[in-house]
Amino acid sequence: MDKLIAQLAQIALFSIPLTLSPGPNNLMMTANCARFGYRRTLPSLAGVSAGVVTLFLLVALGLGGVLIQHPQLHIALKATGCAYILYLSWRLFSARGGASGAEAADRPVTFAQAALLQIVNPKIWLLALAACSTFLPLTGNFVVDATILAITLGVIFFPCNSLWALFGLMMRQALRGRMFQRVMGLVTASSILFLLY
Repeated sequence: MDKLIAQLAQIALFSIPLTLSPGPNNLMMTANCARFGYRRTLPSLAGVSAGVVTLFLLVALGLGGVLIQHPQLHIALKATGCAYILYLSWRLFSARGGASGAEAADRPVTFAQAALLQIVNPKIWLLALAACSTFLPLTGNFVVDATILAITLGVIFFPCNSLWALFGLMMRQALRGRMFQRVMGLVTASSILFLLY
């Protein structure tokens, strides 16, 4: 049991810096919370964690090996992920400031949208592959080990993404209206550089 606790601590030390680094999830939560507040961002925060748990579990159970054996799938994943991130960036950049018109009809990112983003988020795939190759096996039972690793990482994502969400509240005070939307759109678009290089 002590060995497992030590391994979980190592997983946390490994994943927290990577989770806190800029990426699509963090920037999406920052923009979402700045526009709609923390309470309305909670479903998307939970969606990211659920998507991460699901993806990490699939990678640990063998999907990661398929990606390694077929490098062209990795290229397709990066291209799709970058296209989707640029789409989200454009939506942020072109959103109207204020609470009237189209902006009033705008909705926060949903649980399902946040969970599905993980499928096309190359940063999460790379983290999953690195975590699985570094930390598995844990106890010797493959399915149990994959589940423990996936849940541990999903739990870590929630507070890390929450920090970025709360940063959005602070930024909203400094940058008003369309200026904030444009800055966040550009910063979100720049996150593809982390994915490409």
